[in-house]
Amino acid sequence: MRLRLVELYRVDLAFCSPVTTAAGAHTRRPVAFVRVVAHEAEGWGECAALAEGTSVDPAFDAVLGALEKSGVGRLLEAVAARDGELPSASQVPALFGSGPVAHFVAATLEMAVLDAELRASGEPLWARLGVEEAVATAGVPVGHLVGIPEDRSVDALVARVDVLVRSASTARVRVKIEPGWDTEPLRALRDAFPNLALQADANGSYRWEVAGAGGGRDGGGRDGGLDDARRLVELDGLGLSCIEQPLAPSDLAALRQLAARLDTPVALDESLTSLGRVRDALRYGACGVACLKPARLGGLLRAKTAVNACRESGAGAFVGGFFESGFARAANAALAGLAGLTLPGDLSDPAEYLADPERVAVYPGLDGALVRPFGGPGVAPPPSPARADLVRSWSLR
Repeated sequence: MRLRLVELYRVDLAFCSPVTTAAGAHTRRPVAFVRVVAHEAEGWGECAALAEGTSVDPAFDAVLGALEKSGVGRLLEAVAARDGELPSASQVPALFGSGPVAHFVAATLEMAVLDAELRASGEPLWARLGVEEAVATAGVPVGHLVGIPEDRSVDALVARVDVLVRSASTARVRVKIEPGWDTEPLRALRDAFPNLALQADANGSYRWEVAGAGGGRDGGGRDGGLDDARRLVELDGLGLSCIEQPLAPSDLAALRQLAARLDTPVALDESLTSLGRVRDALRYGACGVACLKPARLGGLLRAKTAVNACRESGAGAFVGGFFESGFARAANAALAGLAGLTLPGDLSDPAEYLADPERVAVYPGLDGALVRPFGGPGVAPPPSPARADLVRSWSLR
């Protein structure tokens, strides 16, 4: 495909209500889109970065700045080296480095090029990824994420989950926890919903200290404090699907030791910052379940490779989310149809958490606790440029 134009857009949205986690509260949601226009078709890519960065993920402004100052430029250099032809989507991530900002930039541009390729060929994303048609037709299960209530009310948490269960809109609920907000709320949820698939997500907020002796079958950790990860054994009787990222992302040794102590599978999220880290965690025995986020890994195609690695190792996996708009969430819904994803992904309708979500993109319709991946050519129905702010454009003459 011969490239004609690249445009970078920004849309500023708000969350319907703050989403509180152990890492902080999310209140605003800027979204960036890249539009590539070729002679054959155009394509869109969405930047998944959140407003505030974390210890492993870059802030939105850092990624937007990188897209404007160098990211699109590298794509244009690749186009020039190919006499005006766009590199294939599979080649785009190789144009960028291995750091967090580079991965988010690569994922945004890969999605745009992939969307253009699919529109030009008349192919839906789920087919390009290798999802079986029967799965795409039937739909994939939808998981919801529920944050910590602002008033830390267990009753408010149970009421929020009750709405999801009564509306039959969710196949599982992923609950944010932190030291001091763990056993009591999860026990209340299990008592209220004995058959509901529940996950706990700690965002690395507990600690594991091996030095200084201590009991347990792994021999690690000292007693003391609500943040002592050994307290998580109290959750073993609740039938959780997994406890996600209980410890700091970098310490795979400690995560393996904690996983050996718990009956509940340990899931990793923030630890999985690259394909190499996914493979290391699987090989090391630190990861019973993987939360795979395409933007963090460098794109949808790398995420597919990570799914295959989990399947080959026997580990569970699910597609995680960054509170995307409908466009990127539709991409995640297609990815979620791959064999090897054993738990429902973060695929709830953006209208449930974003104010004015129709400003950015349409999400495929939900059918109870299932969503059917977009069946038309491309990733999803394209965003409307008229409802976004143009940051910069690059025209090829």
